[in-house]
Amino acid sequence: MNFIQSFFVKPAANEVIETKVSLSADQRPALLGTVSGTDGKAAAGALVTIYCADAPETPVGALYTDEQGQFAFGPLEPGRLYHVKIFRRSDNFRALE
Repeated sequence: MNFIQSFFVKPAANEVIETKVSLSADQRPALLGTVSGTDGKAAAGALVTIYCADAPETPVGALYTDEQGQFAFGPLEPGRLYHVKIFRRSDNFRALE
C-alpha cells in the first residue's frame, strides 16, 4: 500500500516551524527502479524521464539517480501507459575552444 500527504508552508524570516504529519492511504501506483551500467555497477547521476505514452512530448517527471542508481516516481495514474527514458553521459569529455 502507498501513502500520501501534502501541505503548504510559508515560513517567515527567522522562524522555525515544527509539524506532525499523518499519512493517508493512497491507491495510486509508484515506479521504483535501479539503473546500472554495462559493467553492472550502479549508474549514479543518470537522467531518468517519464512520459505518458499518449503525450510523448511532455515529461511527467525527470530526475537523476542517486549514488546507488535508484530512482522513484509517483504517484502515477493506475492503468495509464508510461514511457521511461534513461540517459547517462559518457565519461569521455573534450574541451571546446
